[in-house]
Amino acid sequence: MIFINDPKVKSLILINSSQEVLIGTLNMNIGVPTSILDSGRLSTHWLLRRFLKIKLFRVTDTDDHVRLVKESIRGKSIGIYIHIPYCKSICMFCPYFRQVLRSYNELEEYLNSLLNELSLYGKLLKDLDLRVIEIHVGGGTPSLVSPKFYRKFLDVLSEFFNVSCGIGIEVNPEDFKDLRIVEDYYSNGIDEVSIGIQSFDDRILESINRKHSPKDNVVAVENSIKTGFKWVNADLMFLTPNIRDYVELGLKEKLEIFRRDLEKSLELGVHQITYYATIIPKYSPGYKLINYGKLYQEVEAINYFLEEALKFIEEHKLHLVRIYSIARKQYEYATVNLEMVGPLIGLGASTWSNTGYYQYINIHDVNSYIRSLKNNQLPVIYARKLSKDSIAWRLFFDQLTTTIIRDEVFKSLGIEIPLTIKTYLKLMELSKLVKRFEDGYKLTKYGIIEVYKMLMNYVIEVPIKVTGMLMEFKDFSKSPYELIVR
Repeated sequence: MIFINDPKVKSLILINSSQEVLIGTLNMNIGVPTSILDSGRLSTHWLLRRFLKIKLFRVTDTDDHVRLVKESIRGKSIGIYIHIPYCKSICMFCPYFRQVLRSYNELEEYLNSLLNELSLYGKLLKDLDLRVIEIHVGGGTPSLVSPKFYRKFLDVLSEFFNVSCGIGIEVNPEDFKDLRIVEDYYSNGIDEVSIGIQSFDDRILESINRKHSPKDNVVAVENSIKTGFKWVNADLMFLTPNIRDYVELGLKEKLEIFRRDLEKSLELGVHQITYYATIIPKYSPGYKLINYGKLYQEVEAINYFLEEALKFIEEHKLHLVRIYSIARKQYEYATVNLEMVGPLIGLGASTWSNTGYYQYINIHDVNSYIRSLKNNQLPVIYARKLSKDSIAWRLFFDQLTTTIIRDEVFKSLGIEIPLTIKTYLKLMELSKLVKRFEDGYKLTKYGIIEVYKMLMNYVIEVPIKVTGMLMEFKDFSKSPYELIVR
């Protein structure tokens, strides 16, 4: 990327490596309030602008749901996702299902419900002799939960499944300042952590209303490395919005901060770095600032952050394990990637599950979730069967996010690549999004950037949109029979 000073307009012109002026001039002092990343508005290659329409159906027959789950598990290996919806405070632009923790009694009740849900699905699936290969805990703030709960969870899980992994949890840096506490998590079955660093710059943290400090970030990483976790991930955010009269940074400065954040994470010894553009959901607290003309974001500049990340990877000879994730070796932190392909069993309020052929979603309300499980009822609310075509496309797009599409991956899952996908890949090759190699296709640098934006559009338009819709339902007994996402 090249910055050209233009004193006449007091701005800089951004030029990419192909010498193309892609976004014209941007004021590098305060940015340009052109748009907000609140919908799937990121401009990407026309081949990647797939218009999705997802139809979910209300689960009215629990027995039918139980049968479908048991009959549709593909293979012998599964992943587990656990959602902890509680936080000490709500981040300004959080897109996830969450709420402020009011008391630890409330948390205890929720955790008991989680174990109950696990037991219900465990009894259902026990005779299938399944092996658990990934366990990921997200939130919310999983590090609010006592380490001993995770040991108890593993013990209950082992009653029903063959468990061949530890647990990976998302961590608030504030919770990992005490080495003794960090070691307690490790001794209770946690072997991977993803630390919500977001940035090592005070101003970025202020702009997204994070309470921890850059020093907290450093201490959390150092304690995690010292403790000996198998895998430590640093979670970073970029393209953070400016808030008028509070935090306003120029685009050039934001790019420099992003580069420093990448460098600092690597310097501290993390094994992996994930980086996400800041989404501003319509149901987030910070979205209200738009109405007052206080919030703006340089959405059109996203390519330059992604180019910076790719340059960083090349300079340090790292691996791009996902289009949003850098690692020291070809391994990635356990997360919800299995949701696209399955099988993944989600436990907790708001979770999504995918057996391989059947997708279902839990209730997005903590009280309703707890109430259902007190009555020994599964807290599922919506579901849909996945067609062969849908399964193939989901696997294809999951492969795209790994940057490599291999024929053997489809074959290993017993999925035949449809002619439509083969044609699509050929068009992608002609458009220089992918290159052909002996075993399949690989994304080009241009393709990596375009697919990243496609993925962000999907996340905003499907899971985040569904979360917003389901959070509005106060009485789930009156929720619509069909939920259409388009």
